Amino acid sequence: MTADAELIASMTRLGFTQYEAQAYAALVGQAALTGAEVGRRASMPASKVYETLARLEARGAVLVNRSEPVRYAAVPHTSLLAELRSRFNADLESAASALDRLPVQQEPGLVWSLSGAESIVQAFARVISNAQTSLFAGIWDEELDELGPLLEAASGRGIDTHVAIYGKRTLKGPHTYDMAECGASARLRLSGRRLAVVVADEDDAVVAEFGDHTPDQATVTTNPVIALLAVEYIKADVSGRLMIDAMPSAAYEKLLTSRAMRAMLRPVSGKGVKEGGGG
Repeated sequence: MTADAELIASMTRLGFTQYEAQAYAALVGQAALTGAEVGRRASMPASKVYETLARLEARGAVLVNRSEPVRYAAVPHTSLLAELRSRFNADLESAASALDRLPVQQEPGLVWSLSGAESIVQAFARVISNAQTSLFAGIWDEELDELGPLLEAASGRGIDTHVAIYGKRTLKGPHTYDMAECGASARLRLSGRRLAVVVADEDDAVVAEFGDHTPDQATVTTNPVIALLAVEYIKADVSGRLMIDAMPSAAYEKLLTSRAMRAMLRPVSGKGVKEGGGG
């Protein structure tokens, strides 16, 4: 994206129309221009120039010299952005105040669906930040850049924090468990899919599946049964890893080839997963 295109895109995200953004960008850093000159510099249809400049004037983004011919100049961008920031912050405070006054009628225990990695990580972050007494998490290296500091902060404020890390990263503060080998074998067995979990206070849970070749999706719930299941999943995975580490390698290899273990690790029909190591 060119600098001009990035500027136009940024201004449209701030609420300007495409033509308003183009016209303002054409005026910035220039001496006063006529409407026709603005149109040429902004590559705008002549029929749109003057109505666009009128809207920019109304928004406080353009100054008008009503001489003959009429000329236009951009309000300095520092002043314009400061005004936009002030209005935006005021609107945020007003909206927050109004929303806080609305009655909360939320049915507990419902299960909600999320899709997209960004939304899922935000849900994880919310659960971690709102924890009051305990946190159990099973997290991969890929998400620890954003979630690691929050988990460390939770531990720092006295939350009993347990984190199974499916990768090479480490954290300071929480109880951490090295699950790198388990993560590698699970990722192979599940054809690139990764299961991640965060549970706070035994009733606020996010269970997510990230995929190399499949959509990222998650469930979000305050259902205590699902939260318990997620916590027990983490405990079982960590306990299994600790027992494997304590076993002689020959005993572990024998276990992997046992009938019961092979049956348990067999790929689920229709899911396209590959058989691989357990633990």
